[in-house]
Amino acid sequence: MSDLGSGCSSGAETHVIGCLRGIWSDLCERYGYVTLITLVSVLLAVITLSAQKHARTQKLNLPPGPRPWPIIGSLHLLGTLPHKCLTDLARNYGPVMSVQLGQRLCIVATSLEAAMEFLKHQGANFSSRPYLRSAKLIMPNDISFQPMTPIQRHLKKIVVTELTSAKRLEASKDIRRQEAEYMIRTISQETGPIKLSTCLNVMTTNILTRLLLDKRFMRTAGDQNVSEIMEFVEIVKETMQCYGAIHLQDVFNYIPQWFDPSGWDTRSRKLGARLESFHTKMVNEHREKRRRSAVSEGEKNMLDVLLEELEKPEHGVTEEYIKGAVWNTLLAGTDTSSVTSEWAMAEVLKNPTLMENARSELDRVVGKNRIVQESDIPNLAYIQAILKETLRLHAPVSMLLPHESINATKAFGYEIPANTWLIVNFWGMARDPTIWDNPMEFKPERFLEGGPNEQTDFRGQHFEFIPFGSGRRICPGMTFGWITVNLEVANLLHAFDWSLPHGMAPEDLDMSEGPGIVVSMLDPLVAIAKPRLPSHLYQV
Repeated sequence: MSDLGSGCSSGAETHVIGCLRGIWSDLCERYGYVTLITLVSVLLAVITLSAQKHARTQKLNLPPGPRPWPIIGSLHLLGTLPHKCLTDLARNYGPVMSVQLGQRLCIVATSLEAAMEFLKHQGANFSSRPYLRSAKLIMPNDISFQPMTPIQRHLKKIVVTELTSAKRLEASKDIRRQEAEYMIRTISQETGPIKLSTCLNVMTTNILTRLLLDKRFMRTAGDQNVSEIMEFVEIVKETMQCYGAIHLQDVFNYIPQWFDPSGWDTRSRKLGARLESFHTKMVNEHREKRRRSAVSEGEKNMLDVLLEELEKPEHGVTEEYIKGAVWNTLLAGTDTSSVTSEWAMAEVLKNPTLMENARSELDRVVGKNRIVQESDIPNLAYIQAILKETLRLHAPVSMLLPHESINATKAFGYEIPANTWLIVNFWGMARDPTIWDNPMEFKPERFLEGGPNEQTDFRGQHFEFIPFGSGRRICPGMTFGWITVNLEVANLLHAFDWSLPHGMAPEDLDMSEGPGIVVSMLDPLVAIAKPRLPSHLYQV
């Protein structure tokens, strides 16, 4: 028996050795012998340095968290939907948790108190952001995905002023009305099921591009420039995918820049070149338009204001910074608003009672002889409650964009080193029964008069409800986004009777989430719209 067992063991070992030799040969053929030897040396250095760093951090009183594996830390625990995985981990390790992502130490906050501590009480120290690989390759001078500099603060102020100041909101009111009318007219011409996200994306994108560039990108198939429209849509989609991916260089300090086994660096570089070409063409067209006809002060859009900054050397604004400001605004404003509206419509279709309550309010406030106007929004309390509840359960960015500590600090009795990443997991907070009554139930009434969250607001002061963030890095387009989703959802519910296709029952609607930095529906919402207002309102 001993000899037989020894023979089996020897045969298995020979097989394993043979497999390893085959893998090594394949890798040598693909990457080259010298490259692989270099990579192995780098990995050994990473292991050594990681062990040394781990030994040092072990001496610190860090928040509790899962025991990290060698080299990869806890990366294997994140899954395809990290916000869900981190919420599950927080149930075991607490609302302030340390998670090792490769070589990066990350603090995950999943409670009202933790969010308030890091974003308010220690907001200055956590006002920085990790400079992620995707941002370096796609838009190296953006205003959202890297540490804030004086130039970026100046540009952010311009973005806020041009998008959300009372003056600009009033001046751009007609643009939003026209695009709402266009959406209603387009949907009314459809006789079968429609993909709602497409209609919402057209409206949101057109509003933003007209405000930023005085240009309408999204049109019907019969219009010209269809190739330009598709190029824009593909750039936005690809950018969101690249930003949502984990690049090896973000979590491993010693991975060489040329090593790209996942292909994300290559995709990001190609996207950066594609975006640069598209942006240059867009700006040149705008400059030519300005050259042909002078733009008055009242007619200036955001790109006009940004281009004038090039003539003010004291601020140090360059073409690259302008590109970052423009595309940060486009990317942040298009997907997030349309995704929020889609989730809201899905919840309404899933619960017919919500639709009845919303329609009753709309008919009372607006009537049936006109479409919804912005001036109606303050009087549409139930629509606003639906959208607040949507932002709670389906925040478009489930985890706030990562922050990074500037200096070493202490919080809740724990030590936190400098350059530690901070993730505020709002998705987990929104499902916390100690914060919300029946958190898994979609219940707009909680935000209505007399409800437990009547006074709860999303503008960054109530830390249980921060879908747009809070403090120094709060979303600059928050007010613009709120107006847009209200106008979209109110008009959709007011102008049409909605039903699910193919006899689908409301309870069969799939509410699964898709992966990515912006959390959209896994299966886009498809529904049938039937006009319910006088026919002339669909012919504007």
